[in-house]
Amino acid sequence: MTSIERPRTAEQWRAYLAGYSADFLRVADPERLEGLGEERRAGGWLGFAGAGEDALAAVEARLGVTLPPGYRAFLAASDGWLEPGPFVWTMRTTADVGWLRDLEPDMCAVGDEDDELMARALLVSADADACYWLLDPSDVDGDGEWAAHVWASWYPGLGDRYDSFADLVAAERESFEELNAREGRAVEPDGAAALVAEGRRMALLGEAEAAGELFEAAARKGSGAGQYLAVVVAAFLRPDVQHRIRNDVLAHPHVIEAVGAGRVRAELAPLFLQRESGAWARRMVDEALGDAGDAVVPPEPPEFDRARDLVRRGDPESAWAILAEAVPRWHSDDPLRITPLELLTDPVLGPLVTPQRAAWIATTPKGGHQ
Repeated sequence: MTSIERPRTAEQWRAYLAGYSADFLRVADPERLEGLGEERRAGGWLGFAGAGEDALAAVEARLGVTLPPGYRAFLAASDGWLEPGPFVWTMRTTADVGWLRDLEPDMCAVGDEDDELMARALLVSADADACYWLLDPSDVDGDGEWAAHVWASWYPGLGDRYDSFADLVAAERESFEELNAREGRAVEPDGAAALVAEGRRMALLGEAEAAGELFEAAARKGSGAGQYLAVVVAAFLRPDVQHRIRNDVLAHPHVIEAVGAGRVRAELAPLFLQRESGAWARRMVDEALGDAGDAVVPPEPPEFDRARDLVRRGDPESAWAILAEAVPRWHSDDPLRITPLELLTDPVLGPLVTPQRAAWIATTPKGGHQ
């Protein structure tokens, strides 16, 4: 994630936007890059010439307000912008920025608090995917900055509130970085391998939540292995992990490439198919993984077979007692095996593992790691 200080002046905005332009042009989806045109890609700038003082004064006279200083400085740095966020494609300029009630009157039927905000909000975004960036002139901080909101068709109401336009832009930039990293196009890839290695160490220590956070951090740097292992941790801690398997593994070729399609078919695909019935789920797995065979999985502890025998004999509690003794001794030298995932996917042993027992497995130190 970007750690650049929020811009305030036109000079700071130019530097910030130049950095964002460079990041966008380096890692964005090829289709979005193609739409910018060769000249803009070569120039390395997603903006336009800045608005002069006369243009800024004119838009303030037209609107009847003094613009918040951060947004005003943005316009002075670039009068408009392309690709400001994952779901907003262009920003309005001094020529067409205006009140939402004038530009989109159908959205401003006053009935509740959100409607009242929209009726007074300034609309600063233009072309977008059912999404609007709004500034609230009645919510002003000590620096004169107006609070910013996002309205989108997929939100139940107004989205998150930001203290200023600059904070909204920074949040959208972070979303851009994360979404692209999860497609394998990281803005800041350095350090991902170290995060995965430390995450594995924490997982073997039983620090599952900390391990998951490290794997997520690696995923934000574009690590397919980190993204995969974050889902493995979630398999033991989250009841709805099938959505993570679908969205963060099967839908991402760079994750499958990083860990191997055979591993995915042997490890996470069975868990996905346990929890998602229907031909569509099987079809999704087959389309994502192709003709991959089974992964080469290291031999499991002999106690697992003893536990299966006890289950088949009708003694599940004794079987679980054996597993509970075996889990702390479980070990694998495979860097992508951090916990005995087969305890969730095995058709005989899986029913023994309640959500509470799954969490216990994830948080128990393994292989002598204390």
